[in-house]
Amino acid sequence: MDLDGTLVEFCIDYLAARREALRLLEDRGYLKELKLTLRDSIFHMDREVERLIKSRGEAAEGYDEIHVRLMAIVERYESEAAERTRLLPNVRETLEELKRMGMRLVLFTADGDEAMNTVVEKTGIGHLFDRLVSRGSSVEVKPHPRHIIQATADSEARLGEIMVVGDSVADIVSGRHVGAVTVGVTTGLNSGRELLDAGADYLIDSIAELPSLLRALRTEPSLESTREQG
Repeated sequence: MDLDGTLVEFCIDYLAARREALRLLEDRGYLKELKLTLRDSIFHMDREVERLIKSRGEAAEGYDEIHVRLMAIVERYESEAAERTRLLPNVRETLEELKRMGMRLVLFTADGDEAMNTVVEKTGIGHLFDRLVSRGSSVEVKPHPRHIIQATADSEARLGEIMVVGDSVADIVSGRHVGAVTVGVTTGLNSGRELLDAGADYLIDSIAELPSLLRALRTEPSLESTREQG
C-alpha cells in the first residue's frame, strides 16, 4: 500500500524539486545530451546521468558527486512535506478494519527512511503495518521491479493474492510486475483514466472504499480465474 496521496495528503512540491535538479544538471552541462524535462522524476534523472557518465568513460567519482547532490534535493523536499502532511479522511479507521479482516499490510513508498518514519510516527499508523518498505538507499524505486519485489519478498501469498493499492501510475505498474491485483485510488497524483490506462484492475475514490471492495472480491471468482477465462 502506497503512502503519499493514498493514505496521507500529497504535500511534496515535486515540480519545484525537479526544477532544482534540472538547474543543477544544466549547470554541469548534462542537459545538452540528456532529454530531461519536468515530467521526469529525479530518480530517472539520476539514472540517466549515470548512464551518460559511463558512456563517456568518465570516472565514477563524477557520478557519485551528482548522485549525492540529487538525493539531497529529494530528501530536503521530502522532509519538508513530511512535517506538514496529514492523514486523508478515514485512513486510520480503514487500516484498523483491514487488520480485523485478517489482511497483512505492507507500506510501500518511494520516500526515504527519514520521511517515511516521520510520517508514520506523526500520524500514528506505523503499528498497523506488518512491514514498512521505503526506497532505502536505492534509486531503483517504483515502478522499477526491484522495489516491489523487495516489498513482497517474504510474502507467502500465491499469484493473485497480493494487492497493490496506490494513487500513481508507478504503483499500478509495480503491482503488475508481480502479478498483483491492482487498485488505483484517485486521491493523489494521477487521474482515474491514467490509472486505468496503466492497467489498474479496480478504481476507488478513497482508501475508505477498500474494505468493501475486498468483501465483494471474496464473493466473486478470483481475478486470476477471470483473467484465464478471458
